[in-house]
Amino acid sequence: MLEALVDFPDDALVAGTTITPRHLDAMMRRLKELGVRRVSWSYYGDGHGGMLCPAGYDGDYQGGWKHYDATYRGLGNPLKVAVEAGHRNGLEVYAYFKPYETGTGLLFPEGSPAAKTMGLLPHIGGRLGWMDPFVKSHPELRVKRRADDLPPDVEQAVVTSIRLIKKDDSPTRITKEHLQIWTSETNWQYQQAKVDFAFSDMVETAPHSVCDHRGNVLTRAGQPVRVLTLSGLELTDKHVLITTDFADGKADFINAGTALMEVIDARGRVIPIEIATGGSIWCAALQNFRTAGLNFDYGRGAARVALDGPNASGKQGLIAFARGRNRYLCGALCETEPQVRKFWMDCLEEMIAAGVDGVDFREENHSMVTDHPEDYGFNQVILDQCGDLQGEALTAKIAEIRGRAYTDFLRQCKKRLAAAGKRMRYNLQMDWLRPDRPADRASAFPANMNWESSKWIEEGLMDEAILRFFYLQHAAVLTDPVSREMIEHCRRKAVPVTFNQYIVRSGANGSDVPGQVQRVREDGRFSGFILYETSNFMRFDAEGGCSNTWPALKMLGDLVGP
Repeated sequence: MLEALVDFPDDALVAGTTITPRHLDAMMRRLKELGVRRVSWSYYGDGHGGMLCPAGYDGDYQGGWKHYDATYRGLGNPLKVAVEAGHRNGLEVYAYFKPYETGTGLLFPEGSPAAKTMGLLPHIGGRLGWMDPFVKSHPELRVKRRADDLPPDVEQAVVTSIRLIKKDDSPTRITKEHLQIWTSETNWQYQQAKVDFAFSDMVETAPHSVCDHRGNVLTRAGQPVRVLTLSGLELTDKHVLITTDFADGKADFINAGTALMEVIDARGRVIPIEIATGGSIWCAALQNFRTAGLNFDYGRGAARVALDGPNASGKQGLIAFARGRNRYLCGALCETEPQVRKFWMDCLEEMIAAGVDGVDFREENHSMVTDHPEDYGFNQVILDQCGDLQGEALTAKIAEIRGRAYTDFLRQCKKRLAAAGKRMRYNLQMDWLRPDRPADRASAFPANMNWESSKWIEEGLMDEAILRFFYLQHAAVLTDPVSREMIEHCRRKAVPVTFNQYIVRSGANGSDVPGQVQRVREDGRFSGFILYETSNFMRFDAEGGCSNTWPALKMLGDLVGP
């Protein structure tokens, strides 16, 4: 069976117009013509008005947020409208439910006009701008960070020294005269600080290994590394940035962003900080330390930073810090909180009421982006069950409690869906359900949590399974031993498995979709193929129509069959 995934916010943001029921009917007709028989429609609080969104922000999508907001208000319940349109066109429609997807890391810098008018909850560096109303009303139910390693006065600490650490001990072109310190109270339009400091350039022994955000080793424990120390400071500003005056030339001072800087206070403590390196996932138009701001703790802080690279763009050749750590993940709710479980079940009831044929579940999300995923999962409701445990024993117990709670939630969902005559599918994550997890996927999954996927299959909690992957490539998944084991477990329990494929239009990773569909069909282990996602090959027009913009996708249904 050929299927299509509609991550509707993506479609709405790039549509260039407000999407109406007529558009959705046209979309379902076009999908049917392509050979699609089932549609998975991503749920974003559709049954209770949708997510709170920055309708007035026009920085990245050229009016996309305005159209997104108008689309959700006009449709009322996009999932329900989509189900009705799908059924009129002879398609099954499943809700695509990501329980943790309740508030992405879209962050407006604190001093920006957008933060003042559209910011919803505080987060280090600014205010979050896109979340479910439940999160806005109950921010304390988000997944919480540990608090035992945070000095009570950390946010007011006076910074007296900054250490800049290179990945190795090779010489650097940076001298005291090249370094600049910029500051801002509001993470907006930084100004160069007129401060003097003592400077030293020394080689030290690395106390631990350092990897970049993809898991590549940059420094091994015991290896010599070059350290530049700026001392004699007295910095009280909320946001502090270090850069250089190099406009060209080959950069040499490189390290993972999260390992490049240590900040020391007047008491000689290395204090916890969140860092910004000029990168972002959302709001790229607001990333410029001179004219706008920066994004702190955005999940890719361990990417390599060239401190002495040119900084004319305001997005490179820099590292900044803010004292302290975020106390909660940006929007993901804790599965062990009773109020959260009730809210999730209420969301499931909304999907059933919309008339869906089934529900696809996925824990992977964009609502727990952080540079420190290992520090989260310490909600009091969990700690109350851990006694006096400390260290590794504590984190192991937390993982057990959280994993058990999530499995119990899936049991509730299965029971309710079965009673309603609906089918339940689950996305089995080939990136994460493995011993060699890719490091750059860590902020997409809850940390300190046991994934009881084998139990889910064994207990019959899913009527069907979806083999999902992001980091692995198409061909590798078909031969991957972890995938093979998971597929065989499903087959032993008579659970059909569908192959989920990201499709990309161009570039080195451009998809040969007909070839991929053919290979999956010939493999013989799969019951279907999901085109992920429609925003990559379908476009709405102002007249209420919808068209396929990728000719290679025509008649894919002939390759997959009914």
